[in-house]
Amino acid sequence: MKFFGKKWLAPALAATVVLCAQAAFASTAANTAIVNKAVLSYNGGLTAESSVTVKVDLVPSLPNVTITSGSGAYQGPDTPAISNTVTVTSSANGPADYTVTPSVAAASNTTGATVTGGTSIKLGATITAGTGTTTSIVVPAPIGGAITADAEVNGIAVNDIIVFTVNNHTYTPKVTSTQYNSANNTFTINWANTQAIASSDVLGAGVQVGERQEVTLTAKPGTIATLGLDITTTVKAEVTATNFPTNSATTAPANKWTSTPPTITFQKYSRNVSSPVTGSGTPHYNSSIEGNTGAGSLPYFTGGVTGKPDDVIEYVIEVSNSGSSTFDLTTCAVSDHIPTAYVTDPLPAYTGSRSIFYIDTNAAASTIAAGAIGANQASYVAGNSPNLIVNVGDGANATTAGTIPIGKGVAVAYRVKIK
Repeated sequence: MKFFGKKWLAPALAATVVLCAQAAFASTAANTAIVNKAVLSYNGGLTAESSVTVKVDLVPSLPNVTITSGSGAYQGPDTPAISNTVTVTSSANGPADYTVTPSVAAASNTTGATVTGGTSIKLGATITAGTGTTTSIVVPAPIGGAITADAEVNGIAVNDIIVFTVNNHTYTPKVTSTQYNSANNTFTINWANTQAIASSDVLGAGVQVGERQEVTLTAKPGTIATLGLDITTTVKAEVTATNFPTNSATTAPANKWTSTPPTITFQKYSRNVSSPVTGSGTPHYNSSIEGNTGAGSLPYFTGGVTGKPDDVIEYVIEVSNSGSSTFDLTTCAVSDHIPTAYVTDPLPAYTGSRSIFYIDTNAAASTIAAGAIGANQASYVAGNSPNLIVNVGDGANATTAGTIPIGKGVAVAYRVKIK
């Protein structure tokens, strides 16, 4: 750029800064070459020239950062993930590399909530250097950069989203092409007519133009603490750049995972095996247990069953996770308190002289010996309360309570004798 050209440009830049409410504090784009040439005239027409070039430096400026949040229905540990979008817009006078670092700033009703997706991005930026049109701006050609058609201009390339504000109107066009102007060492950056700006907002010199990029983060809920209460996590995104004096950070509204209490059917029944009686409520049958006690097809009742000393009473406890639930039931165990002051310990009534009849989540029946805690899937310690505990569900064993998937159920049966 010639010296006299710079003299003409300076007043125009100053006027633009006053008129544009969103003008950048740097009035010249980084990487602009300021060429100053001196000429000596001698011998009535001969000249000698000497020039120096000054490169405009990047002026650090915090980017504008926003972040979104989302919601979903909790379905299990870390499910579902929610996408959070971090939008970073340069406000500098030239290109810079930025690092987006996410973190969980706060969480409720959960353990192990996480967020991932931090990355590094390069954002282009420049300052306008002339009058554009409704579909273009004019910016300085960066020193040392390519000058071919569609060349990158201060980090701004074809298909980039650029952002600028004029007359309190913010525009975000997508770059379709760049064109070098050899006459004044500038570039024209163009966008489609479908994104044309208002004619009253055509940019003159001195307006900051920054690239905008989005970074996708993945927020996971961890493991819910209390079913029926919602989970919330607040994600923070910190944006840093080398040699920038401070960091730019923003915190989104909380992500939310709704949680409704599981739809559980949990019912205990009884029947008198020795002297069948009709109890209260609707008679209930369990075909998987029939024939295993020698009692035939006797119904169970929710109440009203009577008996006399030496009568054998059989209990069955049924659990189901309704198909209307949104997640599996985990760490499932059935416990009961057998009143040994009035009845005996569980009788070895079933196959293999085992005292517990168990129906798993696949409706397969088996018998279990009840013993010491940690020694069997079922434990019975007379002096404890509860004194009978059975680990149930998929994966259940002597030391691990299992999982009852959506739409599945289990049943536990045992017999005692009235003293």
